Formats: sequence, structure tokens, C-alpha cells
Amino acid sequence: MDRHFKYDLNSTIRDVSSAIADCVITHPPHSTYTVFNDSVHGHIEIHPLLVSIIDTPEFQRLRFIKQMGMCYFVYPGASHNRFEHSLGVSYLAGELARSLQSKQKNLKITKEDILCVEIAGLCHDL
Repeated sequence: MDRHFKYDLNSTIRDVSSAIADCVITHPPHSTYTVFNDSVHGHIEIHPLLVSIIDTPEFQRLRFIKQMGMCYFVYPGASHNRFEHSLGVSYLAGELARSLQSKQKNLKITKEDILCVEIAGLCHDL
């Protein structure tokens, strides 16, 4: 049973990796990025692959889930949602990966690696 699961997982990882590589190759930097206005980080440029994830019903439902639960009853300013939070995490994860890429050349971090980190940040609450 475990072998079957690992096979499916590996197959899925290969498919996702291939889709990411294709997306990175077919979408040059800054050509078709979407800009989101974030209240904390300002204007955030989002890769087209991330936009396709954001446009799914599963991700859109995060708009209706409060980040802080019922805390907004005590702290009215604490009213942000999981959608906003996930966009910010994706942005910060990408910034971290780009910083590592520029400061730790020996790690050989690729654009695909950075995109994977951004996807992980974006999807961590799904």
C-alpha cells in the first residue's frame, strides 16, 4: 500500500514540477504578472501560476475564514482573513527564497525553486 501511495505522490510531484517549469518558461518575468494590493506589503506581483491557484473555489473560500477567529470581537482591527494572510505568506516566502538565491549562490536556487516556495506559502492554509 505504501509503495502505491509513494508512486502516486511521486507522479503528482513530477506533474506539478513539469507544469511549473512550463509556466516559468512560457511566462517571462513581469510579462503577465497580476498585481494585488496588500494592506501590509503594498503592491505584490503574483506569478500567473499562483493566480490560477488563487482563482480556484478552494482558495477563494479563504476569503470567508477569519485569520484570528473570534478575536475581532475584542480587537476590532484584527479582522483580516486567511486569503489575505496566504497572499502575504506567499510574498514573504518568495522574498526569502530570492534573498537566499542572491546571498547563497552555492545553493543554486532556481526560479522554479522560488516559485515552489511561493506556492507552498500560498497554499499552506488550504
